[in-house]
Amino acid sequence: MIGIVAVALAGNGLALLVGFRPPSRLRSLTLRISGFTVVLAATSWLTFLLALRAGFPLIKTAVPVGWAAAALAADTVASAVALGCALLMRRSARTAMLSGSLLACGQSCFIFVAMTGLVRPFALSYDLSGVVVVMLVSAACWVVAFRHADQTWRLPFLVVVTGFAGALLPIGSLASILPLEAWMSAIDQPDDLSSAPLVVIGATEGAVVLVLCLFGSLVDNRTDARDRLEASRLRQLADSTFEGILIHRHGEIIDANESLADMLGLHLSEALSSPVERFIASVNDAASGAAVGTSSVRETEVVTSRGERIPVEMLSRPVIYGGAPAVATALRDIRERKASEARIRFLAHHDMLTGLPNRVSLKDRLEEVLARPDRASTSVALLCLDLDGFKLVNDTLGHAAGDLLLRNVADRIRAALDDSAFVARIGGDEFVVVQSQRKQPFAAVEAAKAIIAALIDPFELEGNVATVGTSIGIALAPQDGTDPTLLLKKADIALYQAKHNGRGWYSLFETGMDQSISARHALETELRAALAADGLALAFQPLFGPDREITSCEALVRWNHPERGPIPPSEFIPIAEQSGLIIPLSRWVLHTACAAAAEWQSSCRIAVNLSPAQFIRGDLLATVMTVLEETGLAAERLELEITEGVLMDNTERTLETLKQLRGLGVSLVLDDFGTGYSSLSYLHRFPLNKLKVDRSFVQRMGADPSARAIISAVVAMSHSLSLAVTAEGVETLDQFELLRAEGCDTFQGYALSRPLPASQIARYMRDHGKAEPGGHPEVGTRASEQVEAGHA
Repeated sequence: MIGIVAVALAGNGLALLVGFRPPSRLRSLTLRISGFTVVLAATSWLTFLLALRAGFPLIKTAVPVGWAAAALAADTVASAVALGCALLMRRSARTAMLSGSLLACGQSCFIFVAMTGLVRPFALSYDLSGVVVVMLVSAACWVVAFRHADQTWRLPFLVVVTGFAGALLPIGSLASILPLEAWMSAIDQPDDLSSAPLVVIGATEGAVVLVLCLFGSLVDNRTDARDRLEASRLRQLADSTFEGILIHRHGEIIDANESLADMLGLHLSEALSSPVERFIASVNDAASGAAVGTSSVRETEVVTSRGERIPVEMLSRPVIYGGAPAVATALRDIRERKASEARIRFLAHHDMLTGLPNRVSLKDRLEEVLARPDRASTSVALLCLDLDGFKLVNDTLGHAAGDLLLRNVADRIRAALDDSAFVARIGGDEFVVVQSQRKQPFAAVEAAKAIIAALIDPFELEGNVATVGTSIGIALAPQDGTDPTLLLKKADIALYQAKHNGRGWYSLFETGMDQSISARHALETELRAALAADGLALAFQPLFGPDREITSCEALVRWNHPERGPIPPSEFIPIAEQSGLIIPLSRWVLHTACAAAAEWQSSCRIAVNLSPAQFIRGDLLATVMTVLEETGLAAERLELEITEGVLMDNTERTLETLKQLRGLGVSLVLDDFGTGYSSLSYLHRFPLNKLKVDRSFVQRMGADPSARAIISAVVAMSHSLSLAVTAEGVETLDQFELLRAEGCDTFQGYALSRPLPASQIARYMRDHGKAEPGGHPEVGTRASEQVEAGHA
């Protein structure tokens, strides 16, 4: 028994290898079938002899040659036909059942043909049901083998299954033959055709083969119907996905979904049977990776029927499609993702408003140009600029207009420079230009002039007109340094110097500028601290009528630095305006002056200078009302002095504010009249009470007849408009007499009184109702001895 099993396992296992896994020298179908049948015939013969010896030890095992040849022929033909069907027909349940049942039927017929020849002249006596059961079990084993013979990992299991069939068939078939005593009645009595054992067995087993084939067909039909339903569901699912899916084999598309057809711009039928490389160049690499199990998501491009290249994400994997290996590839359109990534990269290195490079790109560009090997022969210029007057546009016309202005400015700067210049916006209204030229600083200066000229013309901002200028600071490398941060800092220092010099022009960085800037920054810090610690004070300069009676006092801010001594307003007021401290400083002056005037035992008015910044903020009216309420000063005792520049900027808004202030009872004074170029056009529009003739006309009137004529004309015009006139800068009694003769209403100057501290002004007004000839005893008459009045 062990020998039979061992032979069956070895022989059938070898037959499977030869038939389904042929070595390289047995590649043709004929050799595979021949090898398979020879191995099975040898295995069947050996197992038959071993089983015969074990089951019938008394029978001589020599089978007549003719009968042996017939038996082997039945086995060989059945084996060849079975393997041929398995290899050539579509792999299905019906094919497996046909091949398995034919092979089992052939091996069963082999045994009974050999036995018939062996027992002649006796006739076989057998149990037909046993013969059929053994044949069915053996057929079932071979059906399993033929169904799964192409799956390598199942080969050990299939060897065991077919080995079991190879052992069962001879043992079971011989066991179905009745004992020897039952044969004796058939001696020399030839069977007729209908009752011959071989005919009965063959017919029965043929019927079994037919039944098994029909059963296999039913299974295939059900399987096909299920597969069609599943395929329809999968097709619907595949067509509903956003990814393009294709199945390809040997470089040709054999199936695809509608998403792929839409992606390629083709009808689905056009895509099928087309070469994959027509659309996807790298698909073969992905297919090779998928075949060995190394496929991963990769990015490539798909070429549509219109020649458009679409970036896609591609993933491939091996599949069994139509009973044969193939590769399934999924393609995801990533155009939107690529566009988003590109947008993110752009925004990371560019200003979103103007589209110019930002601070990050500026740093990279500076590092690049400063590291170039030809830097020794090429100088790098860094131009730092910001806009003069941008804040006014932004505050008066709104942020939308400010944004539009910045975009227009960026366009003009780019248009003013050549393509080699690198223009960046680093925040607010700050722009930077990087220029690499051999002729520096000449090229940088020309670029600065071009930018300044480009920004002179007004800007149209959706129905509004805005005018801005620019100040530019220039630093050069390697002269001023080669570190990007240091170079930018020095260009910024030069920009600050350009603004300090009067704006609207450029300034090259020079050694010592940083110390000057540091000094101004230190002064700003100390001014901020002084304002917070009540370290400032007010002085009051009286104004007199024609009879030298005091009519009002002008409040002037003073700063007595604890270490540096008195600091003139001409030095710290511009710093306050540039740093934004002018707003809290102006409010402090207004509040302090009104509080002091409220304590005077007099109806004398107090005059306070206003800053243009207070009009820009838009809360001036509320500030004045709050101060008057907090100090208790009557509005009629407050005079607010404004400059011509305030009237020229944002005219309608300023006019409305001035009207509201007049409505409170506050008097409005136009300071420094005559120094501007549009004064006359505003006198009839704005609700003014008084104007002050600038000191420059007063000081020249004795020697310059035209100056006196101008004063005379101003006085006459003002009186015709019901405006009082104040002459400021009166330094001599002769000037006082001349001005009084011209009809001036009030007078202010060192000839009458110098500015007095708060501790003295009340007593002075009480003791000096009128100014003495020659003025206050401590007052000099030379202009060079004056301390210039500052603005609050």
